[in-house]
Amino acid sequence: MMPLVAGVLFGAWFVVSCLIISSSVPFGSRTRLGTRGPLLLALNLSRYQAQAQAAGWQITARGFRVGLLAAVLAAVAVAWLARNPFVPLAGLAAGYYLPGFLIRQQRHRLRLNLITGLTDPLRMVLSRLPYQQNVTRAIESARDNSSNPAIRRLFDAYISEVALGGSTGDALGALKRKVGLRKFDLFVDNLIQAHYEGFTAEAIKALDKAVEAMEYDLLAISKVKARSRNQKRKLYLTLGTTWLFLPILSFMNTGAQNVYVHTLQGKLLLLCYLIGTIYVYVKGEDYLSLNLDEL
Repeated sequence: MMPLVAGVLFGAWFVVSCLIISSSVPFGSRTRLGTRGPLLLALNLSRYQAQAQAAGWQITARGFRVGLLAAVLAAVAVAWLARNPFVPLAGLAAGYYLPGFLIRQQRHRLRLNLITGLTDPLRMVLSRLPYQQNVTRAIESARDNSSNPAIRRLFDAYISEVALGGSTGDALGALKRKVGLRKFDLFVDNLIQAHYEGFTAEAIKALDKAVEAMEYDLLAISKVKARSRNQKRKLYLTLGTTWLFLPILSFMNTGAQNVYVHTLQGKLLLLCYLIGTIYVYVKGEDYLSLNLDEL
């Protein structure tokens, strides 16, 4: 009964603390979630929403409330099952690290998908330039033949800007800023120059070398990913091994009681294991994942 009461009190304390912190926010202020709720303001959800939207996710106020309620209920359930009132504190660590971590992971997947999907459409553009002599028509053709949604959206944005009266050079510059890849910047710079000076054999060759450089980057990415997977496998094995000490220590001589259920030291040790696992997993993933922003 006591763990259940502790879990309820923890959830109530968390909500009340957020309300107190947000008391200094002027009434009528709105977050990007479109609500005046002080709890949402206190948790600075607008920052997470902006990051999630950039990663292709949509966060609503209702979705957040449901998630918060589920988290509180989960904390109560875990505290009751483990008979450990300290376990919900691990939820604070998860709430601190996991939202940003999940957003970074999604952003990484989207960027990797974009980078790996660029070279084939660019080859299509390159193959059509000599006889079409028009950047927009070549990009339209490459878009129509691409099955990658990210590439189609990217080319659609360029085509829409040109259709609204923007110049080809400005539209290509916007395309370059959206991708943010150095080798792609080189391709676009050469494409802009060819657009104004003509699609000569030298210009086509320069474009071909830019695409070739991107293909070399993809080979390097695949090699680094293979090494990263091996390192992550070792990290997960180490984490799994450390958790084996828990059942081993549970056989300690404490009479008929379980050390993790009936002793304060055992409950605190379990809490440290949970928080440590969350921290090591998040930081390990961040450290071992390929930094695509440097390409």
